[in-house]
Amino acid sequence: MALGSLLGLPQLGLAALGALLACFADPGGAVRDRLPPMLVFGVLGAISFSGFSLILAYSPVIAILAAGLAIFACSFARIYGQAGLQTGNLLAVAIVLALDAPLPSLRAAIAPGIAFWAGATGAAILTLALWRIRPFHPARAALADLAVALSALAGDLIDLADDRVIDEDGFDHHARGHRRIVRDTIERARGIALATIRRRGAASRRANALALRLATFDQMFGAMIAVGEAMAVDPAHAPTARKALADLAPLLATLAPAIEADRSLDTPPIRAALRGLRDDIATIDPAVPIRRLLDIVADRLSVIVTVSNAPGPVALAEGGTTGWREAVSGPIRANATLSSVPLRHALRTAIVTTPVLGFVFWLGNPFGHWLAITVIFVLQPHFSATWIRAIERVGGTAAGGVIAALIGLVCHTRMELALSMIPLTLAAFAIRGVNYSAYVAVLTPMIVLLIEQIEPGLDQWTIAVSRVGFTLAGGLLAVAANLVLWPSFEGNRLGAARDAAIAAHRAYLGASFAALLDRVSPPEAARRQAGLASNNLEASISRALMEPHRGHDPLLRSALVTDAALRRTAGRLAILNLDKSPPEAERALWLRWRDWLDAAFDPARGPALPTPGDVATPSAAESLRRLARQAELVFDAARLEISDARTRTQD
Repeated sequence: MALGSLLGLPQLGLAALGALLACFADPGGAVRDRLPPMLVFGVLGAISFSGFSLILAYSPVIAILAAGLAIFACSFARIYGQAGLQTGNLLAVAIVLALDAPLPSLRAAIAPGIAFWAGATGAAILTLALWRIRPFHPARAALADLAVALSALAGDLIDLADDRVIDEDGFDHHARGHRRIVRDTIERARGIALATIRRRGAASRRANALALRLATFDQMFGAMIAVGEAMAVDPAHAPTARKALADLAPLLATLAPAIEADRSLDTPPIRAALRGLRDDIATIDPAVPIRRLLDIVADRLSVIVTVSNAPGPVALAEGGTTGWREAVSGPIRANATLSSVPLRHALRTAIVTTPVLGFVFWLGNPFGHWLAITVIFVLQPHFSATWIRAIERVGGTAAGGVIAALIGLVCHTRMELALSMIPLTLAAFAIRGVNYSAYVAVLTPMIVLLIEQIEPGLDQWTIAVSRVGFTLAGGLLAVAANLVLWPSFEGNRLGAARDAAIAAHRAYLGASFAALLDRVSPPEAARRQAGLASNNLEASISRALMEPHRGHDPLLRSALVTDAALRRTAGRLAILNLDKSPPEAERALWLRWRDWLDAAFDPARGPALPTPGDVATPSAAESLRRLARQAELVFDAARLEISDARTRTQD
């Protein structure tokens, strides 16, 4: 914007707009997760600005109908997770803005596209190369603190193991001190993790890893409590656990910095330390109860180590990858049904937005695009989220319009307007994940001043009033559309969505074993149904996270853990489906595994101990063991939810 002011080229405001929207498209996290959506947005946004402006000059009707189809695709992009949702919404904004002015020649239409692409590419280079955004760092730091607290708990258990006679006072001191500290640390980590997932969305690898690690740490804490209790009940055998605990304490301390730095935990030194822990546990007499409890601790620790690359919204096989064609087409096939919430939402958005674009074109108001943009941003898959977003956006826009008008009284030149964007931009991105209304209140004057830069001479009061009026109308229209087209009220659907996802994955499990043992066709239909059920569960979780849930909602915690565990289950089943059929000599063992896993994924029955045992193929044995771990996570999450609900009822 400053360069456009110095050179007298207000068209450079399009480059500023491209840079601004590209920053919004940045999902944060690792570069490999941030680069694709930003680059895709820059290229498609440039094509939209050039293409739709050119089509509009040829035929407004064709341009509006084509824009409606494109907005349907942008809205449907939410099936690819949070990055797809953000990129799709912002690309829809670019499409709406491209319909503002027809450009009669190809040469004239190319310039806006190049300017938009240049701004978006410059923003991508700046944010990816110079300033790395790490929105999940606070949650990772809390998990690292939890690993340190558990390490201290293991160290205190070592001291108890050194005492041949554990007196009651010493054990009470241990319980009151370390257990309270660990529990407080778990609750603090849970609060930070839930807040992070609310801001960044549940459908991502990092969100899944957070939920899984937090749940597994909590399970490990329960097992370590049981170890301490067993040592207190049977002090004579307590020293036998000392060597294993001496391995456990430094191993947990080693995991903490790696978790905080977002490094993989599945490394040769950590695997060697884990093997050493298991070897020391194996030296304990199997008849001693502490042995079984320490085995559980080691199993939970193994889950934490192997969850370093938790899968995101697209179920990928652990330890492998799928082709890009399957990564793109798989979610589309899974959601190609009207029972899919993302498909219904995309249809609703296109049905409402297309006539709105026609009305805006007929109206001829230069700010009418805010009506369509408001509909796109406010309209959500479910009524509860749409209603909340409408109130937040309308209120924030009204406040932002007043701020923009006041700034216009002070800033008169384009250079002054450009400089005023600096504090506004800093404030907008700083509060983006804190409060949506405040964010919109700061975003509105940014957009108003940006338009003033692109189209100088317009009165700020006129721009502000127009934005507020069209935003109010768009919010009301979005709420009405959600009431009329496939209305969906939240109620108490999260538990049903979770149970449906578990049932779908149980069916996928049965179909996978049938394909392996009976040599029938691969379970493609069951796989698609499982993916669709997970998508619907994630949509339900996102809906619940937007509502005023209590921070300790047991159902919400259970759903988060279940969703992440089922995604990993699908990955393991994908690996099994690629393996050869087991030999006939192992058929009976595989049938026992099938029955065991079917019971383990049934919340009414749950996993039995022990597992059926290993099979001859090491890769299959590892897949089966990991499936067992995910089943235990799912069952424990459901059991804890029921327990918490009963406690609340009694209270």
